[in-house]
Amino acid sequence: MITTILREDTFPKVKKVKERFNIFRAVDIKSESKLESVEFMNKDGVFRGFGKNTKQAFKNAKQVLKKYYNSNKTAISA
Repeated sequence: MITTILREDTFPKVKKVKERFNIFRAVDIKSESKLESVEFMNKDGVFRGFGKNTKQAFKNAKQVLKKYYNSNKTAISA
């Protein structure tokens, strides 16, 4: 298993997501199988996305973040 930190200079899309969701750490994990995962960490928890490559895993992790915050907005306002 190889773990690397996603930074703005290596993966430019990270900056926008970090600012929007107040993320303090973005991690890319490559497993021995052909599966990659991206984890976003912020004050509300860890949000993971899985995919065949980093780009797909990043997209899925971002989608998990959006779903979490959209469901919390409706739960709070209800």
